[in-house]
Amino acid sequence: MAQDLPSYLERVRTERPDEFVTVSREMDPGHEVTAAVVKIEKEARRRPVLLFENVRGSDYPVLTNLHASRSRLAMAMNAPPREMLQKYLKAMEEPVAPREVNTGPCKDVVLKGADIDLSRLPQLEHHQGDGGAYITAAISFAKDPNSDMWNCAYNRLMITGRDTTSIHLTLGKHLWEYYQVAESRGEALPVAFAIGVHPAIALGCLAIGSIDEDERGIMGGLLDEPLELVRCETSDVLVPAQAEMIVEAEILPRARIAEGPFGEFTGYSLGARDREVVQVKAVTHREGAMFHDITVGHLDHMLLSTIPMEANLYRAVRAMIPSVRVVRVPSPFTCFVSIEQRLEGQAKNAMMAVLGADLYMKRVVVVDHDIDVFDEREVNWAIATRCQPDRDIVVISGARGSDLDPSTAGNDGFTAKWGVDATAKPSLDAFTPRHSFPSEVWDGIDVEALLP
Repeated sequence: MAQDLPSYLERVRTERPDEFVTVSREMDPGHEVTAAVVKIEKEARRRPVLLFENVRGSDYPVLTNLHASRSRLAMAMNAPPREMLQKYLKAMEEPVAPREVNTGPCKDVVLKGADIDLSRLPQLEHHQGDGGAYITAAISFAKDPNSDMWNCAYNRLMITGRDTTSIHLTLGKHLWEYYQVAESRGEALPVAFAIGVHPAIALGCLAIGSIDEDERGIMGGLLDEPLELVRCETSDVLVPAQAEMIVEAEILPRARIAEGPFGEFTGYSLGARDREVVQVKAVTHREGAMFHDITVGHLDHMLLSTIPMEANLYRAVRAMIPSVRVVRVPSPFTCFVSIEQRLEGQAKNAMMAVLGADLYMKRVVVVDHDIDVFDEREVNWAIATRCQPDRDIVVISGARGSDLDPSTAGNDGFTAKWGVDATAKPSLDAFTPRHSFPSEVWDGIDVEALLP
């Protein structure tokens, strides 16, 4: 499979021409680009890939809304939409090791020293009240200071100077752990950020697993071939050779700068907080590179994150409950789980598996396998008719959660979590029966014949 973003975009143009829109008129980077994405979705009911050719103040065109379609993400994985979970699980269980190559398109242009100027990038402000221009599609590549393990993740970067940014490191996540080791030694942590990659690479970087699992192998599993990596100009960090742009950098020890406010995926803007400082050492990019942006908090962001989360949570629940049917992440901090409950107590085991498998999970609802977790009306019906609050709701206090959760204000992610057992008691077979119709009547109705 081609590993570059332009090849994927050409496939979208060819196979789904209505899902690729080029905008030639000048756009203001101060909110107009992201507002256009959201308004097109709300008013036109469309979620196309958008290429803004002319963004004021920059020579780089802006590509956005790339991930706002589940079927487009399935295309990137070479899998039918209904088989995305299976393809992702296979990539996690049978990773394909990356391969280092000598060079790649990301090296077409190399900028170092005085040639580095982050103000030449599109200075995109995403929501009203943001603390400045942000890079939202930066995938970090870094090596564990103590071993040969690697980590890849999305990290938001606020541009703070010609060659500096702040970085939001999620507390307790793997890149944060790497940085704790480096900072304790008084050392900077070498890191590089890939901006503009094939969506399969983006999906792979969001895999959630043990700190000794290498997301680069999952990327290879999704690509069906080894991810091609090239060595940075200023460090030994390895990055995707086919990326549109690479920002080579290091995270400085014992240095902090005010970062934010920023409108996050929760739908809220959290205030400024002190964050770590990134010193940029080089910028390299493809000739004629596009600058990729993710519209944070909207489908472009949420769908991309959801697919890896569902795969990881399904794997975690399956280890406890082999009869798990479906796992869905419908909204921030929330998970719905459908199981065929064969033993009393399995619903609560499923809750614990989810809450233990993902730092961000705060609310879990477990239902029987006759409930469609993609229909929230059915999930709410199960909560209303199969759950007794004093018996079936579990609350866990004093846990670590997301530091982006505004309800934990002042506690930086120290939170309570809760689960709802909305399964039938003592079992689905023994519970009050649901409405039904004789099968011969149901099967005999031809909907198309009845409707004009």
